[in-house]
Amino acid sequence: MYKRILIVVGSGPTSRAAVSEGLGLAKVHDAEVVFAYVLPRYVMPVTEMPLLGAPSPDEFQREARADAERILAKATVAATKAGVHSLHALSAGADDAECITDIARRRRCDVIVVASAGRNAVMRLLTGSVIPGLITLSPVPVLVCRAPAATSPARRPALVPRRPRRRKVEPSPRVRARAAV
Repeated sequence: MYKRILIVVGSGPTSRAAVSEGLGLAKVHDAEVVFAYVLPRYVMPVTEMPLLGAPSPDEFQREARADAERILAKATVAATKAGVHSLHALSAGADDAECITDIARRRRCDVIVVASAGRNAVMRLLTGSVIPGLITLSPVPVLVCRAPAATSPARRPALVPRRPRRRKVEPSPRVRARAAV
């Protein structure tokens, strides 16, 4: 059904969920994978005090590209271990969702796989998540994977109702008297 799957990767831990889910989907459908990374934008902070140690825009871009190449290389290694053919694409622009949908169109992808930290829709809008815009703009289906919780289910404390403790009941004086006889 799917011939080419676009997997959105990033520097956060949620990205691993998208890579894992996307590679599993690609393996089942014998599909090719395109890893997409959107370069961050350089934002010059406006303050009254001079910034010390702030990188120049060129230095920022060099570091961002180096990070992107490192992340894409890790994803490519994971694809190779899974036995899936992979490509990668870098993009930069004003809107991350537009960049991702543009890659999906140019590479003729059948589905986009992206991971979510599990926040609700309001929090995604407030924190600047790419998912609402991606769902709106995408020409193909978008599979949103939820990143695993910080603790594994086996180690998560279970919510089991407590059994009431049995109180030691002292026999009444009458029962003690009968036992003594």
